[in-house]
Amino acid sequence: MRKDFNWDDLGRSIEDVVNRAVNSRDFDKLNQTIRQVVETAVDAGGEAVRRAAQTRKQTARTVKEPAVPLQLYGSSGSMHTKGVLKIVFGSIIVFFSGLGMVGASILNMLIAELSVPVAMLSAGFAGGGLMIYSGTRNLGMVSRFKTYRRLLGSKTTCALEKLARAVGKTVGFVRSDLAKMFGKGLFLEGHLDKEQTMLITSDDTYREFEQARLQLEAVRKQQAAEAANVPDPRVKEVLDKGSAFIAQIRKCNDDIPGEEVSAKIDRMETIVRRIFDRAKEHPEVVPDLKKLMDYYLPMTVKLLNAYADMDAQPVQGGTIESSKREIEATLDTLNRAFEKLLDELFQDTALDVSSDITVLQTLLAQEGLTDDDLTRLRNQ
Repeated sequence: MRKDFNWDDLGRSIEDVVNRAVNSRDFDKLNQTIRQVVETAVDAGGEAVRRAAQTRKQTARTVKEPAVPLQLYGSSGSMHTKGVLKIVFGSIIVFFSGLGMVGASILNMLIAELSVPVAMLSAGFAGGGLMIYSGTRNLGMVSRFKTYRRLLGSKTTCALEKLARAVGKTVGFVRSDLAKMFGKGLFLEGHLDKEQTMLITSDDTYREFEQARLQLEAVRKQQAAEAANVPDPRVKEVLDKGSAFIAQIRKCNDDIPGEEVSAKIDRMETIVRRIFDRAKEHPEVVPDLKKLMDYYLPMTVKLLNAYADMDAQPVQGGTIESSKREIEATLDTLNRAFEKLLDELFQDTALDVSSDITVLQTLLAQEGLTDDDLTRLRNQ
């Protein structure tokens, strides 16, 4: 965030403006000068956020439901033909072997001296039975393959549980069934996800699916690390410094009796407190926040102290009144700047949430868990 803008230059500019005003007691055009500097900073920060948003949107677009390639499936025709032939020839072998076995048994019973080799015919009968069994398995696999394809439709992913329900088998059976189909070339780009609960029929989808999974894993790891709440000395330093600034702002407010200016300072204290609360919840923003606060808040407190000193004077001349009005206008400018900073901190989180939602929607669509898919499941 805000890496294209030099905050050190901004800080020196603000520091020079405020120091000259406080030291010379000449606050003319103070608000105008600071507003110009702040608006430059805000524009730079806003442009950085917009570029970040565009980059994240482009990244999110890469995780989408891909177009189905033309060649995802192999032909099941040869397997079907083999299955039919095995059943036909196996049935013929079983028929004649069985017929031969019956005839041989009768001859052996009628003619004691005759010994027809029944064992050989039995082996043929068993072999024919195995051919029928193998052919039936082939036809069963072809039938399930067609069912899988029908469920997939134009999609390249489907939950194994959904496939299992469609063919009346267990998930374990379907998992083994798909592995065999991969080996036989029925799925040209077939994969199972890491948990082996999802069929993925495209190499491109598999890569995107893995990318989405890794992104979610990274988010979970980050959340786990944040949940551990391991204190970072640098974060604690910034937060402690922020608390000290808030206390100074509060003291200045107590020293300044005017209701209108006190309302401006109250607003400032609230905004600054929320900024540091945000930093406490999301320590990753602290490095940029620390640079900014090293310049803005010290100068703000310096202006408030100058205002309190002038306001305490028993005689309020024209110069003092003019300088106080200029500082009051500057407080409005600073409050707007602090509000924009707080908004930017939330914009970063909003962009992350948007990217996470895009990934989650992709995973739901790939798993067939969108509204349309859920409706179809209920109607099955």
